[in-house]
Amino acid sequence: MNVTSTNKFRIPIWMLAAIDGISIALVAIFIYKVNPGLVLSYGLIAVMFLSHIFMHSGHGNHHDHQEHDNQANLYNSPGEFHPVPVKNDDTNNHSHGCH
Repeated sequence: MNVTSTNKFRIPIWMLAAIDGISIALVAIFIYKVNPGLVLSYGLIAVMFLSHIFMHSGHGNHHDHQEHDNQANLYNSPGEFHPVPVKNDDTNNHSHGCH
C-alpha cells in the first residue's frame, strides 16, 4: 500500500520575503544604528518594487496573447460574435494582478 501525503506544509513565498525584510530592517536599526525612518522609507520602496515584479510574473507571453486575440477578431465573421458572454470562454480571462 503506497500512501502519499498531499497535505504538505509549505510556507508561502511572500511570507518568507516579509520575514527576510523585517529581519534586515531590525539588523539595520539595532546593529548598524540606522535611523528607523530611513529604514522604513527604503523598506516601503523595496515593497513597492517587489510587489510590482510579483504582479507581473506570468506576463512573459502577454503580448503574444494580445496580438493573437486581435488577429483572431479580424477573421471572425459577424455571426460568430456572442452578445452574451459564453460561460466557459477563457479567451479574456487573465489571472494576473496588474494592469
